[in-house]
Amino acid sequence: MIIELREEEAAATEIGYILTFFLGLMFLTTFSVWTFDIQQATEERWTNEAIQENLREVSEAVERADSAMRIDSNASYAEPIYLRLSADTGLGLILLLTEESVTITDTSEARMFTQDISAASDATHSGEVNLAGVSIVWVSLQNGNITIGLEQPGF
Repeated sequence: MIIELREEEAAATEIGYILTFFLGLMFLTTFSVWTFDIQQATEERWTNEAIQENLREVSEAVERADSAMRIDSNASYAEPIYLRLSADTGLGLILLLTEESVTITDTSEARMFTQDISAASDATHSGEVNLAGVSIVWVSLQNGNITIGLEQPGF
């Protein structure tokens, strides 16, 4: 009888160890999923903020080129814009310059950020740049055209 009681206590102890192990595993898994979700949300927020900051800087450079054109219709102007997210090639971002706005979008157009520009000069605005692996974009004014591109203009 004493031997049987000790075997039951040992079995209960083993079951307690197993249940404690599974409880710990469940907590660890829940914590891992929770921290992964926090990391993903933070990464998404930082990416969106970097895209918006890039957009703001490019649109401001276009506005400065417009100002130069208003001062002198024969003006030439070039400005480099150092981009954030230059190493992130997986986003598939495209920068577009039109007469009314500067837009950054991805190839699936799931993300689209637009900044309106005044286009207060007579210059035409155009350009499209694939931002994969790009660290510098040039905004240039030459012969009444404001463009964005990857190459430094040679006036």
